[in-house]
Amino acid sequence: MEQEQQPRRKNRIPLSSEELYYLKKIKELKKIKHIEGFKKTKFYQIINRINIILACFLSYTLFTILFFCHWQTATISKVNCFYGDKNPKTLLRAVKEFTVTTTNGDVIPVKSNALFRTPAELETFFIGKDLLFRKILKIRLIDQHQSFWHINTYPKLSLCIFSLCLGFLIYVVNKHLTVNGLLTVFGLFTLTSLYFVTV
Repeated sequence: MEQEQQPRRKNRIPLSSEELYYLKKIKELKKIKHIEGFKKTKFYQIINRINIILACFLSYTLFTILFFCHWQTATISKVNCFYGDKNPKTLLRAVKEFTVTTTNGDVIPVKSNALFRTPAELETFFIGKDLLFRKILKIRLIDQHQSFWHINTYPKLSLCIFSLCLGFLIYVVNKHLTVNGLLTVFGLFTLTSLYFVTV
């Protein structure tokens, strides 16, 4: 038996430059229509607004940590110090870290590589807090111009910078016009904000 001959595929006729132009325009119009439709959804409007609010909050935390603490006075009730090696020139040992307990009962662990004296009991000092949640961010001794950061302030600052940079990068890549991009930024900003508020 002779094998049935299958019909040959017709040769593809390449599109003309004019047809290619219109095909690209049609794709662009479909994409614009899809984006406009996505922007009108409740999901986009709610999540996008929340992301903007969270980005403003993280910017607030960043500026609060670096510049705009609310300072108030407190009194040292107890101090525990951890010392480093002696300075060969001054023969003084730097206080690497110390924990201050205030007369109000606040316990504040602090990193302090540049401190060369032990804070004394009943000494007055300054506590730097954020304005909204009254989180202790740093302290300053009365005879020191330098402020010392609370141990938890370091991860807060690092997470805040990381989240804002990554959120900005995602926005540059897709302008928050996909579900994945919106939800990634939402999750990142929410977790960072919760860390600042709860820790």
